Amino acid sequence: MVTVALDARKLPDFGIGSYVAALLRHLPAMAPEWSWAVLVTAEGREMLPDFPPNVRVLHVEAKGYTVREQLLLPWRLSTLRPRLLHIPHYVIPLSYVGRMVVTIHDIIHVLFPEFLPKPAGYAYATFMIRAAVARARRVIAVSHTTAQDLATLLGANAHKVEVIPNGVEAEFFADHDGDEDEAHRCRLGLSRPYFLFVGNHKPHKNVEAVLKAYQLFVNEAGDEVPHLALAGGFTPTGPLAPRVEAMGLASKVRFLGFLPRHELRAVYRGALAFLCPSLYEGFGLPVLEAAACGLPIMASDIPAVREVLADAVLKVNPRDVVEQAQAMRRLWQEPETRKKLASAAHSRAQRFRWEQTARETLGVYRRVLGETP
Repeated sequence: MVTVALDARKLPDFGIGSYVAALLRHLPAMAPEWSWAVLVTAEGREMLPDFPPNVRVLHVEAKGYTVREQLLLPWRLSTLRPRLLHIPHYVIPLSYVGRMVVTIHDIIHVLFPEFLPKPAGYAYATFMIRAAVARARRVIAVSHTTAQDLATLLGANAHKVEVIPNGVEAEFFADHDGDEDEAHRCRLGLSRPYFLFVGNHKPHKNVEAVLKAYQLFVNEAGDEVPHLALAGGFTPTGPLAPRVEAMGLASKVRFLGFLPRHELRAVYRGALAFLCPSLYEGFGLPVLEAAACGLPIMASDIPAVREVLADAVLKVNPRDVVEQAQAMRRLWQEPETRKKLASAAHSRAQRFRWEQTARETLGVYRRVLGETP
């Protein structure tokens, strides 16, 4: 029997965790004739879905970017001996010699080395991405943007790279904006109209620009403006809170933190509009989720956003906070603009489903398994 191992240690992570979770929900049922081995940490084990009988869960307590990872993961794989290993991130087990598929979501560390906390991070990221591209039988890029970056900046062989976009679950398209959703929003302090930003503190997410633009918007439009909700890596006790206080925005900014998927959907569905002024994205999953929920979107005019949503967003320069403040005002004051953008984004989002992502990924597995060892 064919055994496929899927490294799910990133399951708790923002972004890549959603990708891993989607593959776990769909792949085992699509190939019931195979044996599936899911490698997971103790934290990730609590997030696993209910699996069919053809799935084994194996504990690997090794965090990413560590020496322990490079020792423990190959040892675990040597006892498992899978026919295929899928690593959903560019940090591969360097000593592993079996068939391997690697997913690369972006190469931001190569494009923006100034965002890394330590200079050595650039050398490490570049080395690991090159190693992943060289050793993998196939590289899955989540967008043509990422595939092009791999080819242009790292010389990746185009014949080895396959583009398989991310997706959205059907629940994001469903209209459940009723009492339950309202209860979730009230619990989170979202009792009046709000703009929504979903992300983290990483510099390329550009949350500082969101705050500066929102401050301009408030100063120009007055106190009766929509609030700003920050979901993801933002909490009332986090490093951004003092900054918000100093800007005079504490009464208008809501820190939501990481939310369960059902609560996040409720927050999406209740927002007036979604804001994404990222400097760079490999794909932009929160933007797609917002589109699926029927939100009008203000987003950066960058390649990944153009690829995923085309003209179905209100485009802004991510480095121009005045332009972003003006876009916020338009989204607040022009209901017809909101309606037009929301309809276009929702229609565009219909093209992206996690089930299709899993089906195409399974096709990659089958092609790799059919090759000569």
